[in-house]
Amino acid sequence: MTEQERIEKLEKENQKLQKELDSIRKRGEKKKSVGFWILKKSSTPLIGVKLKKSISNAITEYKLTKTVSVDTVSDVSSNVIWRVTRIGIFAFFMTLVPSLILMFQTKLVMNQNALVGNQNTLIEAERKSSLVFVMDNVLSDLSEELKYKGSSERNISPVLEARIISLSRAMKPYKYNEKGELTEKEISPERGQFLFNLIKSELGDQSRRDILNLSDFNYTDFKNVSLGRGVDLKYVHLNHSDMRYAEMPAINMERSELKETNLLGINLSDANLIRANLTNANLTKAELLSADLTNANLYGANLTKADLTEATLWGTKLDEAILSDVILDNAIVHRKDWITYVSDSLDLKGASSIADRYMLKKQGEKQFILVLRK
Repeated sequence: MTEQERIEKLEKENQKLQKELDSIRKRGEKKKSVGFWILKKSSTPLIGVKLKKSISNAITEYKLTKTVSVDTVSDVSSNVIWRVTRIGIFAFFMTLVPSLILMFQTKLVMNQNALVGNQNTLIEAERKSSLVFVMDNVLSDLSEELKYKGSSERNISPVLEARIISLSRAMKPYKYNEKGELTEKEISPERGQFLFNLIKSELGDQSRRDILNLSDFNYTDFKNVSLGRGVDLKYVHLNHSDMRYAEMPAINMERSELKETNLLGINLSDANLIRANLTNANLTKAELLSADLTNANLYGANLTKADLTEATLWGTKLDEAILSDVILDNAIVHRKDWITYVSDSLDLKGASSIADRYMLKKQGEKQFILVLRK
């Protein structure tokens, strides 16, 4: 290859390399221009037109005069503060919206859980109320067994007694829908119906004692029930029951269990409540005229405005009881210092007014009567 040919070849390779360099440079300039355009477009909403303009003026002024005036610096500073504040408010609202959505979703979930809980409660209530059909069968057998028995011989077979006792225990309390709302506490209306039917069946003494002693009638809905006079419910278990405004005059509830039972406005006049357990019972406005509460336990009971006229309170336990506006005309007690005992020693609420209204009069050995002061 001659010298001339080598020179021509090198010139061709040089031209080729120059074209490649030009192509690379153009691509770089294009990328730079695209990046600048993106930066320019994105910086405008982020920085703001006014802030961008003030910065540009400051740079131009510095290039021309090698210094920046106070007004220019002030303009840049005010625009920076304005922009930062504006971005902060925008960020606040941007974070507020998801928080509000989350709160709304949480509320929806809570409402849904409440609805599911109510639905489950109602399903459980429906299941438990199905025991009414079993109760109908038991009561039908009870009626058949008592059909040919006279008034003096109404005891039933041990097998039927066992069925009655088992059914009372199977009727568990629950919350149910009453007037469009769930009841506040669990209670069993079926137990109330069952007990009422048993009372009206007028069972013999032995069967009645066996059933009431072993059955479970706690948490019974027994409000507004009228039983008439002289019903025998000795040994009955009615703890935590609702017996508001029930009519039970002269009832025998000796040694009965009535702990935390709601007895608001109940009529227990002439009732036998000897050794009854009325711990924390609500006896507000209860009628207890001539009721026998000998050795009964009224620890923590609320006797506000209860009428205990001529009632027997011999040995009655009254620790922590409430005696506000209680009526004690001619009530019988077991100690001559009973008034000071309940007001000073026990320090019962409402007991201080008893001393102002009543005085003690001896009626017999270890027996005293409360009489109104003249």
